[in-house]
Amino acid sequence: MATLAKELGEIRNCSALLRRAKRMGFNEVGDLIRLAVARGCRHYAPAFAPADQDPGFAAISNEELVALLLLGENEYEPIAIRCAAQLTGRCDLEKLARVAKRERVARVLSYISKAGSTYDVNNRSFWGRLDILIGKQYPVADGVLPHWSRFVSQTGVTRNGGGNIQWLHCQ
Repeated sequence: MATLAKELGEIRNCSALLRRAKRMGFNEVGDLIRLAVARGCRHYAPAFAPADQDPGFAAISNEELVALLLLGENEYEPIAIRCAAQLTGRCDLEKLARVAKRERVARVLSYISKAGSTYDVNNRSFWGRLDILIGKQYPVADGVLPHWSRFVSQTGVTRNGGGNIQWLHCQ
């Protein structure tokens, strides 16, 4: 199984948060994606039906769910990274930065925040603040993580340009 850590050239972290999530029945990355869909990441509902049960925010906060979706020990699943990007907008930035550092997902979250700073035009200060809170991270090589265009909805784009770009937010 190819893990996200392996794709990034990192050593995978053994996460206590993931062990806690597994005790609640979230045994694979698809289960975490389904929970994110249940919490508003509806863009991915056609491929991942919403989770039947949500343990609640006290059991798994949105900040923790973002980290769970980005864990290096997960099987490499680009949709998990895309869900994390979408769910980030519902997070408390200070708490998210703390969880990201603790769970060693700050590098991937920094990649997402840089894309958000550029392409989520209505929330650039949000993404900029997150990037500051995360701190400087070693950049990710091109082609490893989903392209920025996978975090947005683009309408009316042609070979000649144009179109409307909207960052995907939870509904």
